[in-house]
This record gives sequence, structure tokens and C-alpha cells, in this order.
Amino acid sequence: MKRTNNSGLIGAALIGVGCGLTALGVALVIPACASWSLSFAEQAIKKGKEGAATVAETLGDFAGKAQHHFGEAAKTAKTHTAKAAGVVEDAARSLREYAS
Repeated sequence: MKRTNNSGLIGAALIGVGCGLTALGVALVIPACASWSLSFAEQAIKKGKEGAATVAETLGDFAGKAQHHFGEAAKTAKTHTAKAAGVVEDAARSLREYAS
């Protein structure tokens, strides 16, 4: 009977040691996981900021090129409009001369 009693006490002690080691492991793992997730979040934020800067640069380049193309189109339109207005004036002048 004494031997069974000792085995029970040793088993209970081992269960207690296991629970203690589990608590110690959890106490060590939680801060490590928190630190890892914070560093992962910081990296994601940094990449997001870099991506936003890249997008802003791309949009700026696109806007500059579009403005240049629109400026060229406006110059061309003014030139063609002026030529068309000259043709219309010549036609009107010719019509007045023919009518008089």
C-alpha cells in the first residue's frame, strides 16, 4: 500500500511540474509572439508607405505627361482653329466680293 501511495504522490508531483513548465512556456511564448506580430505589422506599414509613395510618383509622372500632351493638343487645336478661321474669313470675303 505504501508503494501505491508513493507512486500517486510522484504522479501528482510530475503533473504539477508539467503544469508549471506549461505556464512558464506560455509566459515565454506570448511576448515572443507579440513581438513577432508587431514587427510584421511594422513591416507591412512600411511596405504600404513605400507602395503609396510609388503610386504617388507614378500618378505624378502620368499627370505630367498628360499635361504635356494636353498642352501640345491645345497648341495644335489653336493652330488648326486659326487656320480654319482664316479659311472661313477668306470664304466670307470671296462671297462678299462675288455678291457685290
